[in-house]
Amino acid sequence: MTLNLIKLCVGCDTVEELVDWHHSRGGREPWILHTRQTPKRGEELTQGGSLYRVFKGYILCRQRIFAVSTVGAGAATRCEIALDPD
Repeated sequence: MTLNLIKLCVGCDTVEELVDWHHSRGGREPWILHTRQTPKRGEELTQGGSLYRVFKGYILCRQRIFAVSTVGAGAATRCEIALDPD
């Protein structure tokens, strides 16, 4: 069964604003999403799962998830989720 992730997009009102923001910060490929906590079922997310982004209460964007990894150690531990840029 495919597992998906839903995240609120704070600070952008449209998908175009999010893309412009991404490009203004260097626009790395694949797109990397940083979160504080690593999903417990991260391995399942990489098996065909997607990230759905919520803008102002509406899901307007979907990106395939390529990889989920934990970086850092101790209090500096963070999660990086590699996403399809399309």
